[in-house]
Amino acid sequence: MTALDAYLDAMSAGMDIVAAAQGLSDRELIAQGASDIAARDLLRLCDTYFGKCGFSAKQRAARQTTHSLDVLLLIEKYALRLPTQRDAWTLRCELCAFRGSATALEKRARALVRELRPRRTPEKGVRITRRSGGPWSLTITGDSADVADMHAALDANKPLESAKDLFFGKANAARTTVTTQVVLTLDELDRIVDGGGEEITLQLTNGAQMTGAELVARTLSDHGYVTLVHPHEGPVNLYRTSRLANDKQRLMAAALNPVCPWESCNFPADECQVHHLKAWKHGGETNAANLATCCPYHNGVNDDAPNAPPRRGRLARINGQVSWVPPWG
Repeated sequence: MTALDAYLDAMSAGMDIVAAAQGLSDRELIAQGASDIAARDLLRLCDTYFGKCGFSAKQRAARQTTHSLDVLLLIEKYALRLPTQRDAWTLRCELCAFRGSATALEKRARALVRELRPRRTPEKGVRITRRSGGPWSLTITGDSADVADMHAALDANKPLESAKDLFFGKANAARTTVTTQVVLTLDELDRIVDGGGEEITLQLTNGAQMTGAELVARTLSDHGYVTLVHPHEGPVNLYRTSRLANDKQRLMAAALNPVCPWESCNFPADECQVHHLKAWKHGGETNAANLATCCPYHNGVNDDAPNAPPRRGRLARINGQVSWVPPWG
């Protein structure tokens, strides 16, 4: 048996290694050849899986795992991100029983953390960050529609200079009219007209949101657009033209996906590229049913080749909606 064989064989018995560390100190582990980091990690795992805790049943169940030592450390990395021991043991139990690659386990761990950890809502306001010897930052947190308007008032080519002009009175900043698209269904429109607008949240293609009541309160420009969307087929106006989408097709794609449809991406459609769901080079056509908004990064990493091994996943239209399809799905 080579040194590599011995190492991999030993690492595979993760919980046995942790159990054997019971009663040992970090000095004793280091004296036996462990690094100070390895000794610390082993003792932490030993305390977690064999020490006293208020969730002994879950602890006993988790000890039955056959994961290797490095996977146990990976599980602990995500367990420590949760705010309560109850949630941490829920994650440990599920992941200790998980069957699959370490990569798949880590993806599930990230999903569990998102499910179990309450989402923090930042407080509205203005925060200043002062750095010694470096530039300072001014962070504004507010309603999405207000912040989108502030951003629209800046010169995209000289954002800092134009912000200073607005702050110091060298330029006039007016609230922008809504020239982006507001996406709403007919039943939502009926409720707004009937006075129920406060209960409806509308998505704008610049990434912002507003209630139906706010939409009524604000002045819409004469250049707004309405796009009709079939519930299963997508946009109803289809075009077969060149490789590049025309203006109307861009508007229709943005109306259907106000933000980039990749998982957890909130890049606004107004700044997105137009993506061919079936790639142009693979025979895809430039018509609305085959188009979607997509941020530049995800447009570049999308798995376009239909017969190539999947790597990052791809966008596809499913029941009329454009969704991200993971590489394993």
